[in-house]
Amino acid sequence: MPNVSDRDGKEAEIMKVLAREFNRARLQLLGLIPDLEPWMVDVAPEFWDEHQTKLIGGLSPALSGVYTAQAEAMMAEFDFLGVEWGLINEGAADWARRYTYDLVSNLTSTSRRTLQKLIPQYFEQQWNQGQLRQQLEPTFGQLRAEMIARTEVTRAASEGEQETARQLANEGITMKPIHQTRNDEIVCPICGPRHDKEITDQDEYPPLHPRCRCWVIHEMVLED
Repeated sequence: MPNVSDRDGKEAEIMKVLAREFNRARLQLLGLIPDLEPWMVDVAPEFWDEHQTKLIGGLSPALSGVYTAQAEAMMAEFDFLGVEWGLINEGAADWARRYTYDLVSNLTSTSRRTLQKLIPQYFEQQWNQGQLRQQLEPTFGQLRAEMIARTEVTRAASEGEQETARQLANEGITMKPIHQTRNDEIVCPICGPRHDKEITDQDEYPPLHPRCRCWVIHEMVLED
């Protein structure tokens, strides 16, 4: 099928979820960090617990929605076939729950390590509020939200199609996945050589790098 169904809209939805929580966390840190003792290198664990909970709560249903929407879009291309939609929906919820937890755990760990390096600099260099806000922006800002949204829409769409293909395989119908790129001058050297090539390994499904916007098409394999 052509690209990810309503990719721009799905990216915007997930970017909004991330940007809202990043903004809330950044504003909270602007109040928390100045109240730390100079020898401290982290804010209270409760901050990170809340941050992680809010990210999971916003991202999990959004990613599940991308998963199921892409499964539906794929089946629209093969409307003479059928799948058990109850299993697709169950798979979407289960995958989103497990994957979002891992994704957010990794995101939060990265943010926390960055903050632990930043806090000592705040005291050593005596930053004002404007400078602190600027230093927090790369970790809790729009560009990071955009990168994550683009990457994870690609991933959720790919997972939805893979589950649909597995469902069809259970019915004896084999689907061949084929990697697709924009096939133009801005395609990266990782994905460019894969354009129109069959995906033969689980690790070859997009996304293959941050901000990857590749997609997969499927061809039904006809038996002789």
